[in-house]
Amino acid sequence: MAHSENQTDDLTSSEISPFQTSRELSASLLARCRSLLSEISDFQTLLVETQRNPQIVEVRSLKSNVLSELRTLEKLDAQVQKLPDPTKSDGVTADSGDDDEPTARRLVHTLKSSNLPFYEAVWAIAKNTCRGLVAFGKRFYWGDDNGVSEEKRSGKDKKKSVFVDIIADDGEEWVKVSTVAESRLLFEMAEKGWEAGSESESEGEARTVLRNHDGDCDEVDDEDEDEIELVKLAKDLRNAANATRVRYKHPRLRFVAPRIHEGSCAEIDDLLKIIRSYGIKVDCGEKAYAVAGTQVQEGLTHLLPKPFKHFTSTINVDCTLMLAAVSDLSHYKHITQSPQHHKAINRQIAVEHERPLLPTELWPAMDAYELVCVEEAATRMKEIVNIIGTDTERLRMEILLGEPPFDTYSREDLIKKYQELSDYEIPAHWKIPVKTVEAKSVIASARDTAKLPPVYQKVAENLSDINYSVFLYGWAAGLATISSNRTVVKEIESIIEKHRDGDDGLEGPLIWVCDTARSLIGKEKGRKN
Repeated sequence: MAHSENQTDDLTSSEISPFQTSRELSASLLARCRSLLSEISDFQTLLVETQRNPQIVEVRSLKSNVLSELRTLEKLDAQVQKLPDPTKSDGVTADSGDDDEPTARRLVHTLKSSNLPFYEAVWAIAKNTCRGLVAFGKRFYWGDDNGVSEEKRSGKDKKKSVFVDIIADDGEEWVKVSTVAESRLLFEMAEKGWEAGSESESEGEARTVLRNHDGDCDEVDDEDEDEIELVKLAKDLRNAANATRVRYKHPRLRFVAPRIHEGSCAEIDDLLKIIRSYGIKVDCGEKAYAVAGTQVQEGLTHLLPKPFKHFTSTINVDCTLMLAAVSDLSHYKHITQSPQHHKAINRQIAVEHERPLLPTELWPAMDAYELVCVEEAATRMKEIVNIIGTDTERLRMEILLGEPPFDTYSREDLIKKYQELSDYEIPAHWKIPVKTVEAKSVIASARDTAKLPPVYQKVAENLSDINYSVFLYGWAAGLATISSNRTVVKEIESIIEKHRDGDDGLEGPLIWVCDTARSLIGKEKGRKN
């Protein structure tokens, strides 16, 4: 059975008899492992039921590890069951007991070395202290390809990487779990020459483990092997976080050590100070499992992604999503794939049948927010719909934008008219019509008052006229923008990172990208592949 870096030291202190201990320990581990697997599977089911793309939360790594552990425990249990039962006085097992005792002791040792307690700790910490899960078990690198994860860096130097156990808060928090016990940690500290207060030694005598956090964090040298493992881990976490940005910010770091108790040992307290010096929050002992707030979490829904948590009360809608909101593909369930459609349309039809865009993604994003769009986006939408849209797509466009004769309609009446053109229930709180706003004066004012940072000019140089209006208006007005134009959004983020010029607090526009788009069905009418 593999021994992980976060291995627990033991599972029981009882030494009744190796035979009895092995049976009890094996049964307990199997039950716990199956219970853990069941909870993880329940969460995966919840993802399937609630998310357009259930793979948006990467649970495979943890579940695969638990499944592997279960198979190992089942094999060990089969060996345990073959051992004689010394409690039975049938006259047969008495002689064989002494011969089998070494085997029983070996099995007890192997069972005590199970990785299950670590996996249980990771799940319990995620379930009780995290929200908005993104992934379990992901490697992040620093160096030439900053901030990329393991699947994109196969074969790269793992010395410049760190394995993060939980990525939570929609990517904004990294959690590293260690189930190392105080006794093992103190042994390692003694083995590597740690002394309480040694961080106060003269510079010439200070160990690398104590001074590297004051120097160049990017330095990787041969002295790493002499560092305390947890301190090296803290340095690696900081390096990787410094190379990664989520919504323009570095991830927050949290180190969780449920088997270490702060305040009980001066040497360990000194070590925790070093870890915190890297800007890492440290939770020890019972605090490791503490539930945020006063109420115990019910169910697993708090672990679901929260992609709209940063939305402003008014959101700026890109032309791409307004087209999706009026497309026949988004509203009629009877549309099927056909050779008459372009292959891209047929792909959209297939995706739509699996998980409809409006009820599963777009309406939840719009929710009850006030909706605006810039004049350029509204004009472009009208041009496209009027040229290639169907009659129903044009009618939805007029309702969505409040065009005559719908400019005098109340919101409730607009929703009723929209409902006549859809197979899906239109949300009663949907804030239509989308209000058209003028963008250029707002952008100019934000530029002149330095509300927009200088890097905005670099961004502007790379945008088309319509994208300039849409995305810079959202930035200038301080509004969240929603779009399906992932390519442009990535370009904006890349330009800002390239021209950050040491400004660690620099942030670009707040943009939410819809995972999928919808074309107008009229776009491909009569067109062959």
